Amino acid sequence: FPKKFFHFRRTALHLACANGHPDVVAVLVERKCQLDLFDKGYRTALMKAVQCQNERCVTILLEHGADPNLTDIAGNTALHYAAVGSNTSIAEKLLLHHANLEVRNK
Repeated sequence: FPKKFFHFRRTALHLACANGHPDVVAVLVERKCQLDLFDKGYRTALMKAVQCQNERCVTILLEHGADPNLTDIAGNTALHYAAVGSNTSIAEKLLLHHANLEVRNK
């Protein structure tokens, strides 16, 4: 992973996504926060939003250019998290934003 992507602590964006605060997510992305930083668990805010099934947060992130193909330490993408959560509408959004179906995890 390139060092520019590491923050090692959850950012405000990670926390807003994990706790389901789409209004906060919207403000943060409009103020040009970095969308694709990894936390200490090597997860992006998009992965956290998908994992916590916060569809509005997912939509905002994708519409502002969050990368759905970044992987965590186990090789999971946001699409893997959507599959584990059986969330077909989030999976559909990820696919519409060019999520790669061929990425293999560990």
